Order: sequence, then C-alpha cells, then structure tokens
Amino acid sequence: MNKPKILLLLPLLLSCNAENESSDFDKFTGRWTLSIVETQKDTTSRWEPRQGNYKNRKGFIIYDGKGGMGVHHVTENYEAYEFEGSGGLDSLTTRDLRHLADNFVYFGKYTVNDTLNIIEHHIESANFQAMWGTVAIRRYEFSGDTLTLYPLTNRYPKSRLRWIRLNDH
Repeated sequence: MNKPKILLLLPLLLSCNAENESSDFDKFTGRWTLSIVETQKDTTSRWEPRQGNYKNRKGFIIYDGKGGMGVHHVTENYEAYEFEGSGGLDSLTTRDLRHLADNFVYFGKYTVNDTLNIIEHHIESANFQAMWGTVAIRRYEFSGDTLTLYPLTNRYPKSRLRWIRLNDH
C-alpha cells in the first residue's frame, strides 16, 4: 500500500536536484563599477573608507556569464595625470612609473561556489607578474544592484570592495 505513495513522490524528489536550484553564477554577469574600498582593522571595528592609494579608487569588473572575467581599478584622478616623460617607455620618469604602478588589472576565469558564497578568480594575466597563475578567492554578497567582494585573508586589516551594477541596456 505504501508503494503508490512512494511512486507519486518519486517525480517530485527527482525534480528537486541541483540542476533546478538557482545559482549565483548568473547574478555576476555584466559590468560593475567600483563604488568604494573599505577596511576593517579588527573583528570589533567598523568598516571605514580605505585611505592612501586605495582612497576613492575607481574602476570596473566584468563577468561575461561564460566563466571569463576582468578587473581594472586605478587611483582617484588617474586619467588626469600628465606624464613628465616626452613619450615612449625610455623617457618615463620615476614619478611616471609610480603613477603607472597605481594601475591594477587582471584577467582570467571565474568559478562560483553558491554554498559558501565564494567566487574564485583564476588569474591568467595581470600587471603584477607574481599574480599570474594564482587564484584570488573572494567571499561575496549581493544587495540589490550592489556586489560586495571580501578578499579572503587570515590577517587584519581586512578589505571589502563594493561594486555597483551598470545598466548597459
């Protein structure tokens, strides 16, 4: 007598597999602009806007929806800098080179772990050679059109970057 009840439940149970669960992967797709970089000194302190080279940074992160991504951010007024050198790499001054060093960029593949709210950036190319072939692991949160990424580290201070979705429609 229990067999018919089990047979009726079987299609329902089979339809509740992982393929039918919603995934955060698609939520990342699109272009995002950097809103703010914040820092936390210890577990009890508040998140505050980061200072120094990370104060008022601006830039973009893009997820193509197929597993490819890129990020680029620069210091405030980066584009307004006037080079001292007359042109060409050989003419750059130390000040010019320091300015270029404030440019942060990498590209690669990404994977999302919905269960842990973790996104991994598998870095294939970066402006810092030591990053090539590494994985940048970020905890993430979505709130409306805001994506917050928390670089995972065991040390303080900690950082978080808030990105706002661009409406490119």
